[in-house]
Amino acid sequence: MKKILLYTDTPLAGGAEIQMFLLAKFLDKNAFTPIIALSNNQSLDKLVENFDKEGIKVIRINAKSKHNPVHYLSLKRIIAEEKIDILHLNLWNPASCRYGFLAAKSVNIPTIVTEHDPFELTGFKNAFKKYGLKNVSKIVTVSLENQKLLKKLFPEHKEKIEVIQNGIDTDWWTSQTLRFTENDREKIKTEVFETNENTLIIISIAELHERKGLKYLIKAVSEVKIKYPNIKLVIVGEGGERKNLEDLIKDLKLENHMILIGRRKEIPKLLKSSNIFVLPSRREAFGLVNLEAMITPLPVIASHIGGIPEIVKDEETGILVKPEDEKELAKALEKLISDPKLREKMAEKGFLRVKENFSAKEMAEKYEKLYTNVYVEL
Repeated sequence: MKKILLYTDTPLAGGAEIQMFLLAKFLDKNAFTPIIALSNNQSLDKLVENFDKEGIKVIRINAKSKHNPVHYLSLKRIIAEEKIDILHLNLWNPASCRYGFLAAKSVNIPTIVTEHDPFELTGFKNAFKKYGLKNVSKIVTVSLENQKLLKKLFPEHKEKIEVIQNGIDTDWWTSQTLRFTENDREKIKTEVFETNENTLIIISIAELHERKGLKYLIKAVSEVKIKYPNIKLVIVGEGGERKNLEDLIKDLKLENHMILIGRRKEIPKLLKSSNIFVLPSRREAFGLVNLEAMITPLPVIASHIGGIPEIVKDEETGILVKPEDEKELAKALEKLISDPKLREKMAEKGFLRVKENFSAKEMAEKYEKLYTNVYVEL
């Protein structure tokens, strides 16, 4: 049985950390023992609880900043004491896990890197990254588009780079939607969305950050509501752009057609109470939330960037639009708002696509093969 140390130095639990959890959960425990190494940031406590529920060992590193060298010393100690066979670094940012790379250089075990959100680095960060990748056995990207980018940025390592797409716990999502009732829908729409039962809901779930392109969605809905006044945009998430988005909504006099509800736990219920999902990102490595919307099932409108076209099939499971283009967004919204049968057809195809191609269990199986191969090659 091989021991896998899954490590990240993130201060927050986001998409990369969810994928770490799902990977650890679905690994074949007869062949692999996952152990998690995370900082002791309080914001990660809930994630640690999820690992604990699955019986997965978590070791907290006594450092809140990714720049603290305690990460390096702790990783070396963990690798030695736990007799780790493979180190798996999960990069939530292309400049993250710096001390993970240094620890990898100092120990004689295979090291895998998963790039969850790659983009070009400059200066010292880029030089260090190239240095660190020399000691890595394999580099995993979560989309074909990201693979192209990494091969361009690090051509000397192109033979190491392969794709393992993210997945979701399809059984869990299906169980949540099956439990959903009309009473649940009525309660969500009236108490959370603050609207009536007959309003058509457009929902977006995203960090309130400029890279998510939410201002373009707000402007698009502003245009669409003239022709279709019985609609409401619900934005789920939190972030530094909240004040700017609130000001934009106020300036456009859209208070009755939009609501920002912050972070929420009951995501399946929120999606199930909605009619159309939109992710108008300006930059997106993968777009995991599209999978969650599709399995609900909902038709999706999303930007034609990054790994999104590998998830959303244009005019089949949703509509892809140019980023930063509220006119295209408005056109796509009008198309789906005006055609309930098209929405239903796209939703059905999206559900099947996720079930057949993006399960976390299949993702874990691909990592199992990778772990086995790199261990044999050492």
